[in-house]
Amino acid sequence: MNTLSDAASPATPFDDVRDLALRKVEHDPAPAESVRQALLGMGREGDFGRLGEAAEWLAYWQGRFPPRIENATLALFAGSHGISSKEITLSSDDSTRSKVEALREGKAPLSAIAAQVGVNIRVFELALDKPTADFAEVPAMSERECAATIAYGFEALEGKPDLLALGVIGAGIGTSAAAVACALYGGTANYWVRPGPQTPKDVSASRTELVNKALATHRGHLDDPLEALRCLGGRELAACVGAILAARIQSVPVVLDGFATTIAAGVVHAINPDAVAHVLSGHVTKRPAHEAALERIAMRPLLPFEFNTGGGMGSAAAVGVLKTACAPFLGQPAN
Repeated sequence: MNTLSDAASPATPFDDVRDLALRKVEHDPAPAESVRQALLGMGREGDFGRLGEAAEWLAYWQGRFPPRIENATLALFAGSHGISSKEITLSSDDSTRSKVEALREGKAPLSAIAAQVGVNIRVFELALDKPTADFAEVPAMSERECAATIAYGFEALEGKPDLLALGVIGAGIGTSAAAVACALYGGTANYWVRPGPQTPKDVSASRTELVNKALATHRGHLDDPLEALRCLGGRELAACVGAILAARIQSVPVVLDGFATTIAAGVVHAINPDAVAHVLSGHVTKRPAHEAALERIAMRPLLPFEFNTGGGMGSAAAVGVLKTACAPFLGQPAN
């Protein structure tokens, strides 16, 4: 699944993206009902709490009972931003490359978490040597580049996973996501930039100033969520949008990680709220803006892990929790 459409050329590169988000998806409710009935046979209504809800959600989107996770993928999209040289990040493009290398060699802490919960890590490098443009001055991406990167996100579904966890890596990602959040939801730049407890105040102030400048630069072009994405976002956000859209069409449930992946889901939600029904928030970080973003898309996190950032750790750990949600049904006859 490498192209947005085999049909005639659309009027704009984003037309196929919108069509995909608005496409109706039909699902058989029977597997989820089987979960509910099985849980009632094990106790009273609500005894299994969020685990029971998660099991119903998995069964519905996988279209099978019992729900199970046998081939989970953690897709990590690594991007670079033209704003990362402006003293708005505690990270760097060099550290991004180091993280990617450690993941490929299986030496990162996330590698151990993924091995423990049985999720396959796939790292997608998104032109790390060619950062997106400085979005405070010009659009981060052209429409064609943004649409092509959304299409590239479809690659996360190769191997036909039965669950897709998302994560992003890269300097400047949080600031870019905050700018997109401002475009999607309004509010002040300071509200969406709000960092975790370890970010110095001067860095937060620089981020706020940069986002305010970007919003002024692109004023009048941010009402469309896909335009907001291309003007203010990064390739990693665009790829997450593509992965979310492709997963919905292929009936694969998706687990979000931190703030940035939540904003990617927010872009899809802004086009069609029903297009993120197959998406679950694995956790909430210590970043206040993360919780605020989840509220905007009416999504409740599975657990408050309270990591400082995303980076894939929360969505990977959530896979283990979801496997626990499936455990009561092991050995149940399939239907």
